[in-house]
This record gives sequence, structure tokens and C-alpha cells, in this order.
Amino acid sequence: MLTFLAREGGRPMHEIAEFAGLPKPTLTKVVDRMVAGNLAYRRVDVTDRRRVLVSCTVRGLETHARARGAVGAVEADLERLVGGAKLAGLRDALAEAASRLP
Repeated sequence: MLTFLAREGGRPMHEIAEFAGLPKPTLTKVVDRMVAGNLAYRRVDVTDRRRVLVSCTVRGLETHARARGAVGAVEADLERLVGGAKLAGLRDALAEAASRLP
């Protein structure tokens, strides 16, 4: 979710739920924890005051950057171990599996 919020900026809850594949009550709990951990904040959408947008805090962006660096290091290690073609195949297989999840 940090990746989605860091990349997309302030997003409404329904878009985040769709991206994460979470039911809205579960997403609310996750966002509550992110807000409590100072990783995200909520604000009213100025164009539609009925909507609430969720955005990353500075701490959330820093946490995302650290995690992205760690993921990048693991991906580089995997590429060295199995090669780029096999890693690409693994990514494709995981993406296909994820698209078939309910």
C-alpha cells in the first residue's frame, strides 16, 4: 500500500481497496494502523467533500524508499542466482496467479 500511495499520491479508500484486494472494513483497519504509525494521513477531498483521501507522510515515503531499496537488492540477488529470463518468468507467473485471486 505504501508503494501505491507513494506513487499515486492522495487516493480515495475505494481505489486503495481495489488495488490491495482488501474488503473495505479490513482496509480501514490497515489505514488506521498506518495513520497511528505516522506512515499515512487522511484528508477531505477538496473537490468532493464526501470523500476522504489517504496520502503518505514524509515518514511513510522514507519507509517506502528503504523497503524499495531492500526489495531491489533481493531482486538483484535473484537475478544473479537464476538469471533475468527465469526471474521475468517468475514475475509473470506471480502476476498471473495474483490476477486469479478472488
